[in-house]
Amino acid sequence: MTESTYSVIFRGDLEPGYTVADVKANFARLFKAGPDTVEKLFSGRPLAIKKGLSQAQAEQLQATLSRHGALSSLKPEGEPQQAAPAPSPAPQPQPPAAEKVDSESGLSLAPMEGYLLKDHERAKVDPVQVPVSHLSLKPAGGNLVEASEQPAPPSVQVQVPNWQLGSHISGKASFKLPD
Repeated sequence: MTESTYSVIFRGDLEPGYTVADVKANFARLFKAGPDTVEKLFSGRPLAIKKGLSQAQAEQLQATLSRHGALSSLKPEGEPQQAAPAPSPAPQPQPPAAEKVDSESGLSLAPMEGYLLKDHERAKVDPVQVPVSHLSLKPAGGNLVEASEQPAPPSVQVQVPNWQLGSHISGKASFKLPD
């Protein structure tokens, strides 16, 4: 009987206190990989960093990734391989172990790994072309609305009671307020 093997799974999650740029730079040094290769690791989809490891090796790699700022998980790769597996009858379809079934409604939760829909099941959406040739930009500063586009302010009628102009010689005007 052989030992169980594990895969180290990375989804792009980070340890607290690390930035994406720091972790990407750490991965580039750790794996001696280019920016394009490292960018693929941060797609959000679970990716096996390394497969076929013993539990101790997998935990060691997980600790190394954690020191470099990456959150990872261990996943058993199934039953241990035997020299000659015995033939078994046709397997009965069973719900995955990670699935939780609600007995009242018959609804279940999908496992957390990967996308819920396969690529061929996704709706194809054609890009929309929006005409923007009629739009223009105004230089920075000033009003966005031209003076000719602004409504004229209404004229204000001011009434002052008992207003009298003085002579042109004195140059004084006076008015009296009612009591």
